[in-house]
Amino acid sequence: MKRDEKRFLFAIIAIISILGAVSAISLFILTLESISVMRVILMGTFVVMIVFIIVLLWTIYMLYKIASNKKISKLNYKILRGLLGFIYPILIWISKVFKIDIDSIRRVYGKINNFLVKTKTIKVKPEEILILLPHCLQDSKCQYKITNDIKNCRMCGKCDIKDIVEISNKYNVDAVVATGGTLAREWIKRKRPKAIIAVACERDLASGINDVKLIPVIGVFNERPNGPCFNTKVNVKNLEEAIKLFLEEE
Repeated sequence: MKRDEKRFLFAIIAIISILGAVSAISLFILTLESISVMRVILMGTFVVMIVFIIVLLWTIYMLYKIASNKKISKLNYKILRGLLGFIYPILIWISKVFKIDIDSIRRVYGKINNFLVKTKTIKVKPEEILILLPHCLQDSKCQYKITNDIKNCRMCGKCDIKDIVEISNKYNVDAVVATGGTLAREWIKRKRPKAIIAVACERDLASGINDVKLIPVIGVFNERPNGPCFNTKVNVKNLEEAIKLFLEEE
Protein backbone atom coordinates (compact mmCIF):
# COMPACT_ATOMS: atom_id res chain seq x y z
CA MET A 1 0.00 0.00 0.00
CA LYS A 2 1.34 3.45 -0.93
CA ARG A 3 2.30 6.05 1.66
CA ASP A 4 -0.64 8.35 0.90
CA GLU A 5 -3.08 5.44 1.10
CA LYS A 6 -1.70 4.54 4.54
CA ARG A 7 -2.03 8.15 5.65
CA PHE A 8 -5.61 8.07 4.46
CA LEU A 9 -6.37 5.06 6.67
CA PHE A 10 -4.60 6.66 9.63
CA ALA A 11 -6.72 9.79 9.13
CA ILE A 12 -9.91 7.74 9.45
CA ILE A 13 -8.55 6.03 12.57
CA ALA A 14 -7.82 9.46 14.08
CA ILE A 15 -11.39 10.56 13.42
CA ILE A 16 -12.71 7.38 15.02
CA SER A 17 -10.60 8.04 18.12
CA ILE A 18 -11.99 11.56 18.43
CA LEU A 19 -15.55 10.35 18.00
CA GLY A 20 -14.95 7.63 20.58
CA ALA A 21 -13.72 10.20 23.09
CA VAL A 22 -16.72 12.44 22.45
CA SER A 23 -19.04 9.46 22.87
CA ALA A 24 -17.45 8.54 26.19
CA ILE A 25 -17.83 12.13 27.45
CA SER A 26 -21.46 12.17 26.33
CA LEU A 27 -22.14 8.92 28.16
CA PHE A 28 -20.51 10.31 31.32
CA ILE A 29 -22.63 13.45 31.17
CA LEU A 30 -25.71 11.32 30.58
CA THR A 31 -25.19 9.50 33.89
CA LEU A 32 -25.02 12.82 35.73
CA GLU A 33 -27.82 14.65 33.97
CA SER A 34 -31.12 14.78 35.79
CA ILE A 35 -33.22 16.39 33.05
CA SER A 36 -35.00 13.69 31.07
CA VAL A 37 -35.11 15.68 27.79
CA MET A 38 -31.38 16.19 27.93
CA ARG A 39 -30.92 12.50 28.56
CA VAL A 40 -32.87 11.66 25.40
CA ILE A 41 -30.83 14.12 23.34
CA LEU A 42 -27.54 12.83 24.68
CA MET A 43 -28.57 9.20 24.27
CA GLY A 44 -29.58 9.87 20.66
CA THR A 45 -26.26 11.58 20.01
CA PHE A 46 -24.41 8.70 21.60
CA VAL A 47 -26.23 6.09 19.49
CA VAL A 48 -25.60 8.04 16.27
CA MET A 49 -21.90 8.30 17.08
CA ILE A 50 -21.63 4.61 17.83
CA VAL A 51 -23.31 3.70 14.56
CA PHE A 52 -21.05 6.10 12.66
CA ILE A 53 -17.96 4.63 14.32
CA ILE A 54 -19.06 1.10 13.40
CA VAL A 55 -19.54 2.17 9.77
CA LEU A 56 -16.10 3.76 9.64
CA LEU A 57 -14.47 0.72 11.27
CA TRP A 58 -16.16 -1.51 8.73
CA THR A 59 -14.95 0.78 5.93
CA ILE A 60 -11.37 0.56 7.17
CA TYR A 61 -11.65 -3.22 7.36
CA MET A 62 -12.97 -3.43 3.80
CA LEU A 63 -10.26 -1.11 2.49
CA TYR A 64 -7.62 -3.19 4.24
CA LYS A 65 -8.93 -6.44 2.73
CA ILE A 66 -9.14 -4.91 -0.74
CA ALA A 67 -5.63 -3.46 -0.47
CA SER A 68 -4.42 -6.90 0.64
CA ASN A 69 -6.23 -8.64 -2.27
CA LYS A 70 -8.30 -10.69 0.16
CA LYS A 71 -11.77 -12.01 -0.59
CA ILE A 72 -14.89 -10.26 0.66
CA SER A 73 -18.30 -11.84 1.16
CA LYS A 74 -21.12 -11.19 -1.32
CA LEU A 75 -23.06 -9.28 1.33
CA ASN A 76 -20.12 -6.95 1.86
CA TYR A 77 -19.86 -6.44 -1.91
CA LYS A 78 -23.45 -5.20 -2.06
CA ILE A 79 -23.13 -3.00 1.02
CA LEU A 80 -19.85 -1.46 -0.11
CA ARG A 81 -21.17 -0.80 -3.60
CA GLY A 82 -24.14 1.04 -2.16
CA LEU A 83 -21.97 3.10 0.18
CA LEU A 84 -19.38 4.10 -2.44
CA GLY A 85 -21.28 7.18 -3.54
CA PHE A 86 -21.89 8.19 0.09
CA ILE A 87 -18.33 7.60 1.24
CA TYR A 88 -16.59 9.44 -1.62
CA PRO A 89 -17.37 13.03 -0.44
CA ILE A 90 -16.20 12.05 3.06
CA LEU A 91 -12.90 10.80 1.62
CA ILE A 92 -12.38 14.07 -0.24
CA TRP A 93 -13.09 16.02 2.95
CA ILE A 94 -10.62 13.89 4.90
CA SER A 95 -7.95 14.45 2.25
CA LYS A 96 -8.35 18.23 2.59
CA VAL A 97 -8.35 18.23 6.39
CA PHE A 98 -5.30 16.00 6.72
CA LYS A 99 -3.58 17.38 3.61
CA ILE A 100 -3.45 14.01 1.87
CA ASP A 101 -2.85 13.94 -1.88
CA ILE A 102 -6.40 14.03 -3.23
CA ASP A 103 -5.46 11.98 -6.30
CA SER A 104 -4.40 9.15 -3.97
CA ILE A 105 -7.90 9.15 -2.50
CA ARG A 106 -9.43 9.11 -5.98
CA ARG A 107 -7.11 6.30 -7.00
CA VAL A 108 -8.16 4.22 -3.97
CA TYR A 109 -11.77 4.95 -4.84
CA GLY A 110 -11.22 3.78 -8.42
CA LYS A 111 -9.49 0.61 -7.24
CA ILE A 112 -12.39 -0.19 -4.92
CA ASN A 113 -14.85 0.31 -7.76
CA ASN A 114 -12.86 -1.93 -10.11
CA PHE A 115 -12.56 -4.62 -7.48
CA LEU A 116 -16.30 -4.64 -6.87
CA VAL A 117 -17.13 -4.73 -10.58
CA LYS A 118 -14.76 -7.65 -11.09
CA THR A 119 -16.53 -9.64 -8.38
CA LYS A 120 -19.81 -9.52 -10.27
CA THR A 121 -20.63 -11.88 -13.11
CA ILE A 122 -21.12 -9.37 -15.92
CA LYS A 123 -21.12 -10.95 -19.36
CA VAL A 124 -22.26 -8.91 -22.35
CA LYS A 125 -21.93 -8.90 -26.12
CA PRO A 126 -19.08 -6.94 -27.79
CA GLU A 127 -21.48 -4.31 -29.16
CA GLU A 128 -22.75 -3.69 -25.61
CA ILE A 129 -19.31 -2.59 -24.38
CA LEU A 130 -18.15 1.01 -24.72
CA ILE A 131 -14.57 2.22 -24.29
CA LEU A 132 -14.47 5.89 -23.29
CA LEU A 133 -11.20 7.68 -24.00
CA PRO A 134 -9.89 11.17 -23.20
CA HIS A 135 -8.78 13.29 -26.15
CA CYS A 136 -5.38 13.88 -24.52
CA LEU A 137 -4.34 10.35 -25.54
CA GLN A 138 -3.96 11.59 -29.11
CA ASP A 139 -0.64 13.10 -30.15
CA SER A 140 -1.00 16.87 -29.76
CA LYS A 141 0.60 17.50 -33.18
CA CYS A 142 -1.73 15.13 -35.04
CA GLN A 143 -3.95 16.97 -37.55
CA TYR A 144 -6.49 14.15 -37.83
CA LYS A 145 -9.03 14.73 -35.09
CA ILE A 146 -10.70 11.62 -33.73
CA THR A 147 -13.32 13.13 -31.43
CA ASN A 148 -16.19 12.29 -33.79
CA ASP A 149 -14.75 9.04 -35.09
CA ILE A 150 -11.72 7.23 -33.67
CA LYS A 151 -11.29 5.47 -37.02
CA ASN A 152 -9.96 8.74 -38.42
CA CYS A 153 -6.69 7.65 -36.83
CA ARG A 154 -4.00 7.14 -39.51
CA MET A 155 -2.32 4.42 -37.43
CA CYS A 156 1.08 6.12 -37.41
CA GLY A 157 1.91 4.78 -33.95
CA LYS A 158 2.97 8.10 -32.44
CA CYS A 159 0.38 7.68 -29.67
CA ASP A 160 -1.60 4.86 -28.08
CA ILE A 161 -4.69 5.48 -30.23
CA LYS A 162 -3.31 3.09 -32.87
CA ASP A 163 -3.12 0.20 -30.37
CA ILE A 164 -6.56 1.03 -28.99
CA VAL A 165 -8.09 0.98 -32.48
CA GLU A 166 -6.50 -2.42 -33.09
CA ILE A 167 -7.88 -3.77 -29.80
CA SER A 168 -11.29 -2.30 -30.61
CA ASN A 169 -11.31 -3.99 -34.02
CA LYS A 170 -10.01 -7.27 -32.61
CA TYR A 171 -12.91 -7.63 -30.18
CA ASN A 172 -15.47 -5.64 -32.21
CA VAL A 173 -15.94 -3.21 -29.32
CA ASP A 174 -16.85 0.47 -29.74
CA ALA A 175 -14.23 3.01 -28.67
CA VAL A 176 -15.02 6.72 -28.57
CA VAL A 177 -13.17 9.88 -27.58
CA ALA A 178 -14.77 12.44 -25.28
CA THR A 179 -13.45 15.95 -24.66
CA GLY A 180 -15.23 16.18 -21.32
CA GLY A 181 -17.93 14.82 -19.03
CA THR A 182 -20.80 16.27 -21.07
CA LEU A 183 -19.70 14.58 -24.29
CA ALA A 184 -19.01 11.35 -22.40
CA ARG A 185 -22.60 11.33 -21.13
CA GLU A 186 -23.82 11.98 -24.68
CA TRP A 187 -21.87 9.00 -25.97
CA ILE A 188 -23.37 6.83 -23.24
CA LYS A 189 -26.91 7.96 -24.13
CA ARG A 190 -26.24 7.35 -27.82
CA LYS A 191 -24.56 3.96 -27.50
CA ARG A 192 -26.54 2.68 -24.47
CA PRO A 193 -23.83 0.26 -23.33
CA LYS A 194 -24.28 -2.38 -20.68
CA ALA A 195 -20.65 -2.12 -19.60
CA ILE A 196 -18.12 0.71 -19.80
CA ILE A 197 -14.33 0.78 -19.81
CA ALA A 198 -13.19 4.32 -19.04
CA VAL A 199 -9.69 5.72 -19.44
CA ALA A 200 -9.08 8.94 -17.53
CA CYS A 201 -7.10 10.69 -14.83
CA GLU A 202 -8.00 10.16 -11.19
CA ARG A 203 -10.30 13.20 -10.98
CA ASP A 204 -12.31 12.52 -14.15
CA LEU A 205 -12.53 8.81 -13.48
CA ALA A 206 -13.88 9.24 -9.95
CA SER A 207 -16.38 11.81 -11.20
CA GLY A 208 -17.48 9.55 -14.05
CA ILE A 209 -17.97 6.54 -11.79
CA ASN A 210 -20.23 8.65 -9.58
CA ASP A 211 -22.20 9.90 -12.60
CA VAL A 212 -22.80 6.42 -14.00
CA LYS A 213 -24.48 4.49 -11.22
CA LEU A 214 -26.48 1.83 -13.07
CA ILE A 215 -23.81 0.72 -15.56
CA PRO A 216 -20.72 -1.21 -14.40
CA VAL A 217 -17.55 0.77 -15.09
CA ILE A 218 -13.99 -0.51 -15.13
CA GLY A 219 -11.62 2.42 -14.75
CA VAL A 220 -8.15 2.50 -16.27
CA PHE A 221 -5.92 5.35 -15.08
CA ASN A 222 -3.96 7.09 -17.80
CA GLU A 223 -0.26 7.82 -17.55
CA ARG A 224 0.96 11.43 -17.71
CA PRO A 225 4.68 11.50 -18.56
CA ASN A 226 4.27 14.98 -20.09
CA GLY A 227 1.98 16.41 -17.43
CA PRO A 228 -1.83 16.46 -17.15
CA CYS A 229 -4.02 16.56 -20.26
CA PHE A 230 -1.10 16.49 -22.70
CA ASN A 231 0.12 13.50 -24.73
CA THR A 232 -1.01 11.03 -22.09
CA LYS A 233 -0.64 7.27 -22.39
CA VAL A 234 -2.48 4.14 -21.27
CA ASN A 235 -1.59 0.52 -20.66
CA VAL A 236 -3.40 -1.18 -23.55
CA LYS A 237 -3.04 -4.58 -21.88
CA ASN A 238 -5.26 -3.34 -19.06
CA LEU A 239 -7.87 -2.34 -21.62
CA GLU A 240 -7.78 -5.78 -23.19
CA GLU A 241 -8.12 -7.47 -19.79
CA ALA A 242 -11.18 -5.34 -19.03
CA ILE A 243 -12.75 -6.27 -22.38
CA LYS A 244 -12.19 -9.96 -21.71
CA LEU A 245 -13.73 -9.58 -18.27
CA PHE A 246 -16.99 -8.31 -19.75
CA LEU A 247 -17.26 -10.49 -22.86
CA GLU A 248 -19.61 -13.49 -22.94
CA GLU A 249 -17.02 -15.43 -24.92
CA GLU A 250 -13.34 -14.77 -24.61
